[in-house]
Amino acid sequence: MKCLFPNEAMKTVISYLRRTRQTITCTEGKYALVNGVPDINDIEQAWRDRAVSIAENGSIRICGIQIRPDWDTARIRRRVEDHLRKSASPEDIIRIASCLGVKLT
Repeated sequence: MKCLFPNEAMKTVISYLRRTRQTITCTEGKYALVNGVPDINDIEQAWRDRAVSIAENGSIRICGIQIRPDWDTARIRRRVEDHLRKSASPEDIIRIASCLGVKLT
């Protein structure tokens, strides 16, 4: 199961690329940052190919460059936990776990 690129992460990546006047491009299977206007489709494809990723410390990696978004991870965690307690079915929890890479035994 491939997870969608989170909206807040997408906004952060696009903001960074616009500020630096760069875009992500793929040449011969390798991603790189080049001068240009960001393309959402290219960013999403780079996410699927792991050229753009979210690190364990919450930073976003774009073609090897790390940017630090100002996320309130404690608040996000509380909201997710609250939502899961109130409305998630067992199927939802299993889908989320697989999306996060948790091995189900």
